[in-house]
Amino acid sequence: MFARMHTLETTPEAHDRGIGLLDELLPWLRESPGFRGLLRLASADRSVTVVITFWADEAAMLETAESGRGVSALAAEAAGSKHIDLADFEVTFLEADFAGSDGPARSS
Repeated sequence: MFARMHTLETTPEAHDRGIGLLDELLPWLRESPGFRGLLRLASADRSVTVVITFWADEAAMLETAESGRGVSALAAEAAGSKHIDLADFEVTFLEADFAGSDGPARSS
């Protein structure tokens, strides 16, 4: 599995606008070949937000690289955030148990 990590400088308001934009971005991501999931993290004061997308393999991640960067930049601009960093990673270890989950965790 591979992951693309977007790091954004945000404000509490920009963070909340970004959450709202997920409803528009998720359908595009779900239709992307090899997409496996999305994780969004925020610092306690909402000054930094990290969005991590997961991909089945490196080829799937790289296939979406150009369009993903464009969508990410547009989303950051629409939310009022500043894109700080973009990096690709190989997931070398993951342990998670979501069996009891009723769906995506959403919290603001």
